[in-house]
Amino acid sequence: MNTHLLRRTAASTAASTAAMLALALPLAAHAALPFGTLQFVAPTGTVLANAQIEVRMRFTLATNSPALNFSSNPLTGIANADLPTQGQWYNPDTSQFVNTTFVSYSGAYLNTFFGCSGTFTNSCTTGPNYNFNFWTSSAPGAPSVNGLDAFTLAPGASTAYLFGSFDPVAGGAAPGTYTFYRSGLTLNVRGNDAAGHFAFAQITTLGETCSTEQASCAFTRNVLAVPEPGTYGLMALGLLAVAMRVRRRG
Repeated sequence: MNTHLLRRTAASTAASTAAMLALALPLAAHAALPFGTLQFVAPTGTVLANAQIEVRMRFTLATNSPALNFSSNPLTGIANADLPTQGQWYNPDTSQFVNTTFVSYSGAYLNTFFGCSGTFTNSCTTGPNYNFNFWTSSAPGAPSVNGLDAFTLAPGASTAYLFGSFDPVAGGAAPGTYTFYRSGLTLNVRGNDAAGHFAFAQITTLGETCSTEQASCAFTRNVLAVPEPGTYGLMALGLLAVAMRVRRRG
């Protein structure tokens, strides 16, 4: 599969049409953009065919990168020269994203993207064995970075988050070895165009696991068939026999 054909972002799967107050951006000098490395926290493993597979990430800001430090409403921490002049707004009437020009900026935010790759799915994020779902709301033990509109990370420091999950289709996935390669973390801007539309655009990609399908940065799961109910019964009998034998020896 050509990994450059398509990618899906968490923001695009849950496009917001709410109007936002756009404030003028304070003047700032041009500055280098932050960058770092993105890695899968648990790149390999073995699971049953009916199990949900979480994809957790760790982003590390490079030691020679500027700090990642921004806030919103009003927007601070992003130089004017680094802001894109062109963006998009979502038209709910046509379910389409429309190109537009920013006239003001109100904030920045983090977002993630899923690059179509590997064998978990055959049509980007959907089936036939797994469906991919972005994780967009934080919970204890499962933080999300999607939509964070204020964030600070020092050079050399790391942050971990739950990117999303591969959920098996009804009946479970076929046993085998599955791979995925492309995940990314981006810094984005939001604001308004001349017509008052809520617009957004990507400023930069902070980190990406793979630009092409490479074994060195693959996320891999060995998927095993779910044991038949009879197999569980045999296992239970075996454990009971062992327990009785140990008890007699005692």
